[in-house]
Amino acid sequence: MIRSERVPTANSRYVEIDGLRVRYLEAGVDMLRSGGDDVERDAADRRAEIDDRPPIVLLHGSGIDDAALSWKHAIEHLAEELGRRVYALDWPGYGESDAPDGEMTTEYYVGVLSAFLDALGIDRAALVGVSMGGAAALGVALGRPELVERLVLVDSYGLRDAVPGGVGSYLLANTPFANAFGRQFAAASTDATRLAVGEFVHDPGGLSDEFVAEVNERLREPGAGDAFFSFMRDEFRPNGVRTDYSDRLGELSMPTLLIHGAQDSLVPPEWSAVAADAIPGAHLELIDDCGHWVPRERPDRFNEILGEFLEE
Repeated sequence: MIRSERVPTANSRYVEIDGLRVRYLEAGVDMLRSGGDDVERDAADRRAEIDDRPPIVLLHGSGIDDAALSWKHAIEHLAEELGRRVYALDWPGYGESDAPDGEMTTEYYVGVLSAFLDALGIDRAALVGVSMGGAAALGVALGRPELVERLVLVDSYGLRDAVPGGVGSYLLANTPFANAFGRQFAAASTDATRLAVGEFVHDPGGLSDEFVAEVNERLREPGAGDAFFSFMRDEFRPNGVRTDYSDRLGELSMPTLLIHGAQDSLVPPEWSAVAADAIPGAHLELIDDCGHWVPRERPDRFNEILGEFLEE
């Protein structure tokens, strides 16, 4: 068992999926310290309570994202304060997971998530996905609804036949060397990183130095952003996208929460508002003074909303 350096409350583990080594973080399991007889009895009761509830599976987005980057504070909150079992995987091509051959589409990541749940023996879970991760969660919720106890979509992709960020995102994805040049600029200094992150947040000046340093560290890793550009090329079209679940949202039967940054410039909040109306019983929470990266830009408010929904 290896404790994660980036998320000290979690263990770092690996599972093989379709021949790829996929890394995931695990928290709220085997985290109770031993002590005297009374402590041991309390720990046993606590473990029974934890194991009786469906686990929470956190799904990060694209870009240079990974499980620790998006979900650092959420993992700590869910596992430590709510006592829940939490799993957060690095998608293939991201973080410490192997990169796949072939297309990196939403359909591909839906299959990875489905296989991940099967590999870990998770027969029912709450799925929480941000951006690209939200689309993967939505795909599993529609394809294998028996696996999904609750669904949380955060600034989610897949809600409309439109390119996040507009046609500029499509052109960027198909511009030779754009990833290399952009990464080189953004990684040059923490000031440059803060400026580059401005596309994903409402107030880059208000971001913590710790978060900016974490993003800068990811930007300096070999191949950073390669999987993201591959995903955009496979998913984005000049006049639309490959993945659009808007005509199937009415099929969802599990409790569903949509969370959206009110100032998200990539995925307009309207997309989540329209989706919430189409999903039976769904609820929408808009977070003010917040852009696309809600779990890191407004972690306290995000954790509060998420925790209330999961504990209902």
